[in-house]
Amino acid sequence: MTLCSCLYAAQSKPYKPHTVRAQAQYLSTDALAVTDTCPGGDIINPFSCSKDQPAGFTCFDVYRVQGDPIDKERYSLLDQTITTEDTTAEPKCNFTGELNCNNFLQSLKYNLDFSWFITNFPSSSFPQCGQTYTCTRIACWQTLADTTYGAPQAKKLACVFKRNQIYFLGTQITCQDKNK
Repeated sequence: MTLCSCLYAAQSKPYKPHTVRAQAQYLSTDALAVTDTCPGGDIINPFSCSKDQPAGFTCFDVYRVQGDPIDKERYSLLDQTITTEDTTAEPKCNFTGELNCNNFLQSLKYNLDFSWFITNFPSSSFPQCGQTYTCTRIACWQTLADTTYGAPQAKKLACVFKRNQIYFLGTQITCQDKNK
């Protein structure tokens, strides 16, 4: 074999695919809001280049991650009730604005792990809670004017939230030849 043919043989190694990933970006907790453009469109598992994709092939890979999503998507509201009862307002709703679960959760900085607003655990009336046991019921009270007979009255805001433990990341993929 001549020197020239040895060099040619060394340069013509078979294509060995290598997956290059750009920095991952947070997308959503909603599977319907994400789109994977890689072959197969799998939003559950990360994509890896194979010999089917030529060097230079690019796509946007979406994959599922288990853990804590961003604050605003950490919880999904399952139930909100507002009732008026003859009682004092304890614990008080300590937020401004409309009396609703979104404002309540925001005032708690999206953290329901250790809160004195937590009440009894939601029953099996919420199928999402029975599947994962990641639901929390919180409640607070807003004082109303005393009734005509002098008894205190308060509005009770009760919210049931399910903790989201799965979210989606996405990254640009480029296939390269590891031999080059």
